[in-house]
Amino acid sequence: MSGRSRPAAVVSRAGPAAHVLHLAQIADGLAFLVAFPVAYEVKRRFLPSDLTNLYDPSVYFGPAAVVALATLFALRRRGGYEAATLLRRGRIVGSVALAVAQALLFAATAIFVFKLSHISRLFVGLYGLAAALLLVCVRLALRRWARRMRASGTGAARVLMIGDGEAASRLARTLGEEALFGVTVVASLPGEALSRPATAVREVLGVDGSGAVPISPITELLRHEAIDEVAVAARGVGPGEIDRLVEACDREGVALHVALEAFGNSLSRAHLSALGGEPLLSVNPQTHSAWGRAVKRAIDLALAPLLVLVTAPLWILAAIAIRLDSAGPVFFVQERIGLNKRRFRMFKFRSMFEGSEQVQPMLRPLNEADGPIFKLRDDPRVTRVGRWLRRFDVDELPQLLNVIAGDMSLVGPRPMLPGEITGFEPWQRKRFSMPPGITGLWQVSNRLGQNFLDGLRADLDYVDRWSLALDARILLRTLPAVLRDRVAP
Repeated sequence: MSGRSRPAAVVSRAGPAAHVLHLAQIADGLAFLVAFPVAYEVKRRFLPSDLTNLYDPSVYFGPAAVVALATLFALRRRGGYEAATLLRRGRIVGSVALAVAQALLFAATAIFVFKLSHISRLFVGLYGLAAALLLVCVRLALRRWARRMRASGTGAARVLMIGDGEAASRLARTLGEEALFGVTVVASLPGEALSRPATAVREVLGVDGSGAVPISPITELLRHEAIDEVAVAARGVGPGEIDRLVEACDREGVALHVALEAFGNSLSRAHLSALGGEPLLSVNPQTHSAWGRAVKRAIDLALAPLLVLVTAPLWILAAIAIRLDSAGPVFFVQERIGLNKRRFRMFKFRSMFEGSEQVQPMLRPLNEADGPIFKLRDDPRVTRVGRWLRRFDVDELPQLLNVIAGDMSLVGPRPMLPGEITGFEPWQRKRFSMPPGITGLWQVSNRLGQNFLDGLRADLDYVDRWSLALDARILLRTLPAVLRDRVAP
């Protein structure tokens, strides 16, 4: 595998149409060459000269080259040369319009920054418009030709499919959508054929016993059949089989596509990336948008300090009441489990008598919550002020400091004690893949009345379908939940 980074949507293809997309780039270059005299003549003949001065054509070679190169670059980066774009009229117009608009914006910025007042902006705009029309015409002509070729089957890439069932059908459809002239599956082998012995291979394919012993049925088919590409959709294919496939396809000059599902469920969400020139196959079990997570953190950093300022009078009143009510510090600091099971120190206003944690084992038989968590509505360790603090969740306010520090978020699964997670089942540990929150889906649904497993399922449901909109709904439901007489988990 090469260490060069490529756009995620680009797939190396073989077959008769492999170089058509490169020819489209050449056609685009010719379109830009034709657009220059068209724009110049339109400006000179049909538009008033007093709008902008028009100099010798050589003056505009530079701006025209900037527009052309910027457009070609934008088309390349946005999939303008992929079959999925060229086969759809709407995508053709949209990709060209966006690429040309970006190029014109770039050119206008350059003209302004470098104070090129002698350059006719109107000519540059006409040049972009003429180029856009020609680019669309080139693509529509290519689209019409490609659709005819797809309908006739002429020029379709000949594909050997390894695998069967829905996975193979889905991969064949995907390859067909991304191939300009479509694909033809010339043979389909079951996944277990990869590990069959040579004698069984000959029996399956009807190959005689002459020549070298084949390492797989693919080797024999590649030797005797016209095949452009090999696609693997079978599950459970090991690295050894993939290595042999790579060698066989490389020997014959055939493109190889391997669906990540072929490696099993564990790699079904993997993606290729390059770090410092080193190619990596990365698997992330979360499907959340990286931008969404960044916005979530930005909201935390914006709202948490604001909430600290708004609730500052409550902080002062709570601190005074705690000190007057019982001996001990104002804040209660406790180790909790956070993102990916990182340990951090969580802050709360102290609502119990000092040293109450040592008394908890004696009260365990009175626990009103199931599972590893401990909850007692009439907990004798809670002070008089502490009952009011808990009643309105004022004791949780110092956790805004944890949000600012990055240990917590405003919304997320509640952070748990280290002793509460020792008996977690494997399916329950995914709740730690999101930062813990001050409030969450479990908290706004049913606190003490909901059993532990249902609460965990609520946390996992939040992790699986997280979105900024869901966070907003939970925040809006938090205040009504606080005003109801319930005990927070």
